[in-house]
Amino acid sequence: MFLRRLVRTNPRLAEAAVTLHREGRLSANTYLIDLDGLRANTEITVEAARRHGLGLYVMSKQFGRNPDALRTIASAGLDRAVCVDLQDMEAVQRAGTRVGHVGHLVQPHLGAEDAVVAAGPEVVTVFTEETAARIGSAAARAGRVQPVLLRVRGPEDRYYFGHAGGFPIGAVEEAAGRVEALDGVTVTGVTNFPCMLASADTRTIEPTRNFATLVEAAERLRAAGFTITQVNAPGTTSSGTFERQAAYGATHVEPGNGLHGTTPLHVFDDTQPEVPVIVYVSEVSHLDGGDAYVFAAGYYIDKVLGEYRLTALVGPDLREYEVETAPDGAIHYYCAIKNARGVRPGDTVVFCFRPQVFVTRGRTRAVAGIRSGDLDLRGSHDAEGRPIHGVA
Repeated sequence: MFLRRLVRTNPRLAEAAVTLHREGRLSANTYLIDLDGLRANTEITVEAARRHGLGLYVMSKQFGRNPDALRTIASAGLDRAVCVDLQDMEAVQRAGTRVGHVGHLVQPHLGAEDAVVAAGPEVVTVFTEETAARIGSAAARAGRVQPVLLRVRGPEDRYYFGHAGGFPIGAVEEAAGRVEALDGVTVTGVTNFPCMLASADTRTIEPTRNFATLVEAAERLRAAGFTITQVNAPGTTSSGTFERQAAYGATHVEPGNGLHGTTPLHVFDDTQPEVPVIVYVSEVSHLDGGDAYVFAAGYYIDKVLGEYRLTALVGPDLREYEVETAPDGAIHYYCAIKNARGVRPGDTVVFCFRPQVFVTRGRTRAVAGIRSGDLDLRGSHDAEGRPIHGVA
């Protein structure tokens, strides 16, 4: 989806991938992250957020919680993370990044409360009073009061499968009062998801009904006397969406793919300033007749804009080929290049799509210096940000 934008705006990343792979320094099934480009994208994001008065939490699951990437993002001014699950929280802590937000989208499970509170998050999202009580008990044991966000939902809100839940908007004041009465917690804001979504029809990023529910909840709680300082509006976020999110009433947003230039807005609008800074690097495993098979354990299908034509750059000359993938539900062992004339086993293959590394079997590595040609390749990490020793 982003391959031609990569070639147009950041071709040296593809060239670096080929060089490192051919030199034997970079293994197949690795996401390669351009640290210099990531720093530039983050600086753009931080400045845009400042102009629009928005707080930021980085979402790192898309790039596999890579610690070199997290440290680069922090040094560029975005030093707080949202942790989509507890593994995310652990990876963020290992990288030395501040934990900003825990509990959204995945609630802390039983027994995790003390670790969550000990991580020192600015906010914890709770979907229920029961979760709020568990977090409050842990906070009380630690001698602190933990600010929480209420996950709110309206009758017309729409969710991805498995994402539903939260406090009904119709009785949000009463629910907030019950949570506020618990020991160890205080209600400081609200959140919902997705608050922004891509529209293939209008080729824009549009506010959802969920966003309207979020803003209504904040207004109602403020009218009821609650001090609401955070209206957290995640979903399809990049610097190009900030003006609209702030105008609708958001105080905080959570960029992830926006930091590596792979949101739908970057498909719709070629003037968006963030460039692609992450590629999936693989190699041709073998040929079968006229077809070539490419290692694909880290490949990820994202149908946020429906079906689209997938291509990859292959070989030392980075020739573009169309690629076929396994059907939904199948394990991605290989992708296939049909009628792969001129392709040989061992050839480098470079993909550029909208990643979600944490749900794959892929590795991540970061590289600095691609613009100078002095490639500084960092260590290998698994999809949860842990260092890999042995195979690079």
